[in-house]
Amino acid sequence: MTARRRSTPLALSLLLAGAVWPPSTPAFSNVAVGDVLANPELPMLEGGRQALLSRQAQANVFVFFRPRQEHSLEALKAIAACEREFSGKPVHWVAVVSSSWSPEEVRTVVGEAGIQMPVLVDEGDALYGTLGVRLHPVVGVANERFELVAYEPFRKINYCDRIRGKIRYALREISLADVERIDAPERALFPNEMKGAVANRHVRMGEALLRMKDYDRAAAEARHVLESEPLHGPAHVLLGDALAAQGKCAEARKEYQSARELDPKLGSAAKEKLGACGAR
Repeated sequence: MTARRRSTPLALSLLLAGAVWPPSTPAFSNVAVGDVLANPELPMLEGGRQALLSRQAQANVFVFFRPRQEHSLEALKAIAACEREFSGKPVHWVAVVSSSWSPEEVRTVVGEAGIQMPVLVDEGDALYGTLGVRLHPVVGVANERFELVAYEPFRKINYCDRIRGKIRYALREISLADVERIDAPERALFPNEMKGAVANRHVRMGEALLRMKDYDRAAAEARHVLESEPLHGPAHVLLGDALAAQGKCAEARKEYQSARELDPKLGSAAKEKLGACGAR
């Protein structure tokens, strides 16, 4: 083991060559992404002993949790879904719990969460100390060479998605860019930022100005929309209405015709408005 260190260009090269992932939150203080982990054999909750990691697996996933902790239960439930999803793939799963907890407490939370992976008991918190586990719950992922790929402290949102991304990257199913998109998805747009919403807001403003007989400003609102969205039918109608109200029937006809070509449903209303304008 090596002392925890900052990510470097060398760490980036390991990412590209060895399916490792840069750390974000220092969940482990004694190891860093890219370090080769020791593989201790620990007693199992239900008897016998098992190694933490497996050479037969492309992705080794180990979960540190505490029985009487709400976030641990939430994390285990999310991880149970991931575990089922990767059934049949070369993924090795284990959960790790401190020997300070009674077997009954551990069995209760494991049963409630629905995980199927074996539970290893960390005698005297030896593994906790070796890795420098600082947070609960936390998931570690290592590749088939026992290099630490990632560690994921608990998050209430998209926790399984983040773990899934790291596992799939270790399995060579997705690219580094794909994992980056999972870790840092595009922010959700507010309703007024969605496509068409800003244009519709300007049209509604123009319609209000029409009712106030402020035809110049109503036309300006329509033109503002059409500068960026020339195929916006309602904006053509709005501009036609403003022009017709000003007696500019020939210009209004062009706008109504554009609206009708974009959306035939706008045609009948446009014809009536042109009639009122004196156009035939």
